[in-house]
Formats: sequence, C-alpha cells, structure tokens
Amino acid sequence: MKKLTPSNRRIVLASGSPRRLELARRIGFEPHIVVSDVPEVKTTSESPADYTRRLAFLKAQGVAEKLAGSDEIADWILAADTIVVLGEEVLEKPVDLADARRMLKQLSGNSHTVITSFCWWSRSGHDASQNLPIVRSVETTVYFRELSDAMIERYLATGESMDKAGSYGAQDIGSILVRKIEGSYFSVVGLPICEVIEALQEVGALENYPFPLL
Repeated sequence: MKKLTPSNRRIVLASGSPRRLELARRIGFEPHIVVSDVPEVKTTSESPADYTRRLAFLKAQGVAEKLAGSDEIADWILAADTIVVLGEEVLEKPVDLADARRMLKQLSGNSHTVITSFCWWSRSGHDASQNLPIVRSVETTVYFRELSDAMIERYLATGESMDKAGSYGAQDIGSILVRKIEGSYFSVVGLPICEVIEALQEVGALENYPFPLL
C-alpha cells in the first residue's frame, strides 16, 4: 500500500460512540466512522488498564485490517475504550435495566475510577523508533453523591444508562449524580482530548492538521 498522507482534518474513528464523535469534531477533526467488532471480554490475568489498552489496540488493528488496500481514507486511525472500576470490579455497559440499577446502587456515595485507553494507529505502517502504534491510558477519579432509590429509578427512566460504562453519562443528565471529578473530565466522557492530541504531536503527525493553538 502506498504511503498515505492525512488530508486536512480527516481521521478514521474506530468507534460508534456519538460522544467520541462529538469530541473529535469539537477539536477540528473530520472523522470517518468505521466501527470495530472486537469482543470486549476481560481475561482474569489482566489489570483494568491493561484490558482497556488491549481493546483500544485491537479495535484500531481491526479497523486497519478492514481498510486494507484502500487509499481513499485518512492514514490515522483513532480507537478508544472506557471502563468504570469500583474496587476490584470492572463496570462496563449494563446488559439490562436490572444490571444498570445494580451498578448505580454500588456507585452511590462512593468514589470510582474511570479508565480510558486510546490508540493512534498509522495505516502507513508501524515504526518502532516512534513507538507506533501509540497506546495510552488516562485514569480519573469520580465521586458520586448519595443516590436514593427514587433518584436511581428516575435516572434509569431517562434511558441514558444503557449505552454507557458504569451506567451513567457525566456529560448529560448523569452530571447530577457526580459530586466531583479529579483528573480528565473528557476521559470520563470517553476521549481524553489533551492526551490524544499530545500523542499525535509527539510523533510529528499533528503538523498535517490545522490546529491554530499548536
């Protein structure tokens, strides 16, 4: 495959998350969406951070394989994975309403960790000297207020829980549940913008994109 050159603000976003798409667009990217189909199953030997890094890497790799042979789409692929960790338990997207209710009751009045890992993958090829592909993790501590059963039921009725790790969205109605965040707010939403841009800048790829601040 010939070497690809990023055009203007085009990237490939290996995610169907509307929140990641919105954040990528906010900072000037024009993402082409290609959703990966990597199974999200944690092995017993993995730490939560290792788990999210593996998924981010595999999502990017899977999308790169889907796009093999095509030179009409941007070079850089961005993939990410977000989980909520409470104690030793990983809270991912709920399987049903009862599962979402269980998670919210566990989070009530407690602090938990949100881990988002991301991967920048260049379709032009790997480069060990530049540590490509780039895989990074960002951890943030989130503090929940005490939630009454009635508050949990009202939140569940919004339908917001069902497609989010930990069964809540800090950027929407779920912000009412969050008392304090220590770390990256955008990582909690699903894409740690500062770290994502820093990583692209480190390998000299950001010069292809017209970001006025950098």
